[in-house]
Amino acid sequence: MPLTEHHRKQFINLYCILFYALFLFKWMAGLLLYQLQPILFNTRFDLLTWILMDTGLHQWLLNNKPGWLLFDVIFYSLPLLYRLAISLNKKAVIALAIMMLPVNWVYVQCYTLYPAGSIESFTAWLFFPVLLMAGKLRNFYYLLHGLRYFFLFFFVSAGVWKIVQGGIFNIHQMSGILLYQHSAFLVSSPGHWFTNFIYWLIAHPAVSYLIYVGATLLELSFIAGFFTTRYDRLLAAAFLLFVTMDFLLMRIYYWETLPFILLLHYARYKLPTRRHSSNAV
Repeated sequence: MPLTEHHRKQFINLYCILFYALFLFKWMAGLLLYQLQPILFNTRFDLLTWILMDTGLHQWLLNNKPGWLLFDVIFYSLPLLYRLAISLNKKAVIALAIMMLPVNWVYVQCYTLYPAGSIESFTAWLFFPVLLMAGKLRNFYYLLHGLRYFFLFFFVSAGVWKIVQGGIFNIHQMSGILLYQHSAFLVSSPGHWFTNFIYWLIAHPAVSYLIYVGATLLELSFIAGFFTTRYDRLLAAAFLLFVTMDFLLMRIYYWETLPFILLLHYARYKLPTRRHSSNAV
């Protein structure tokens, strides 16, 4: 079945639902920029971050309550405006998507410079505006598959890295990771059930190593997606399992990557024919 405009609208609707569901989750968890109230930042060693830092924008936001609120409002309003434009003003759709790209880049760069999370977990917000810019349906199809390959590479490269770095050959690797990841919690909450659980895993390196091996094999399994879309539903389930376990076991927040699951779902549709393709969103 070829991809149609109906599928594209479904995709955009689901994207907006995920975006605002995650917004509500972050708001309830006190993780929006105005709630974090950043007073310091960490430097990242990459060129794009240095370009942003050279503007001094991240320093301007420190102890700047109106600036925090302004950034949150702009970032979280654009997907809604984009969706409304599809129904009310189609001429503004691509313009809003183009605007979303630099806004998302600046917001994510600033947000992740503060002690709020890693930039890797926000890659969906960095790349999806490119997909939303597509005017023709065939361009949307090609960009969707391009992002899908990036997502697959994201997982496979993580598994390969564990092999290249030798972690997969060290039975104490996961115990060491757990000790480093939860060091502050282990010290501050010695009687907590989660502390006892982590201590148990550290004290039983064979069990924690099996978890590490399982995560590596799960990541490497995404290589199947480079050859076929037949197993995309299984990969979507594996992705959800990975994100959930990362949160429960490692306390790492990767929920912001959930929009990538849409790529696995809609990649099953074939290249739209000239008859199905149009410039309307």
